[in-house]
Amino acid sequence: EVQVLKEGRRVPSGRVDRALGFASLGFGLALGTVAEAASRVLSPSKESSSLVLNDVNSDRLASTLCRMRGAALKLGQMLSIQDETLLPPALAKALQQVRKGADAMPISQLQQQLQSQYNDGDNWKESRGFVSFEDRPFAAASIGQVHRAKIETSGEVKDVVVKVQYPGVADSIESDLRNL
Repeated sequence: EVQVLKEGRRVPSGRVDRALGFASLGFGLALGTVAEAASRVLSPSKESSSLVLNDVNSDRLASTLCRMRGAALKLGQMLSIQDETLLPPALAKALQQVRKGADAMPISQLQQQLQSQYNDGDNWKESRGFVSFEDRPFAAASIGQVHRAKIETSGEVKDVVVKVQYPGVADSIESDLRNL
């Protein structure tokens, strides 16, 4: 049986939202670095790996890239295919998490996106012949997520998959590039 993804946070698509996402990542990484330094002062026997690339910061990096999606996630995924022996273990761990894919859109945002794309409001399922549509995706990537569904055509019910693009993907990619 194929596993479904847990619901994630809303996809940030505007330039300001994405800039704030990256700013909070930077602030969080700085805070994590200070916490790691303080921990080492209080417990000198701790290993002497990088202050910045610690386990907490690697989890924070992976979580942010998976939440931001778009170009940020794609960049992380491209970096993740590099030879892991060349990377610090904490960074390799973060990139391995990123390679697994993005967070799923919240169901409310998914419904808004489908209503918008199909231009049918709340009636999009019936007007498009959907017999069923699973709100929870079974896969998610940098620009969209994939759902199982059933449609009826010519009196026959067929299993299909529907890829739903995250809202504002083109804008978010452009925002990421401008924010660089």
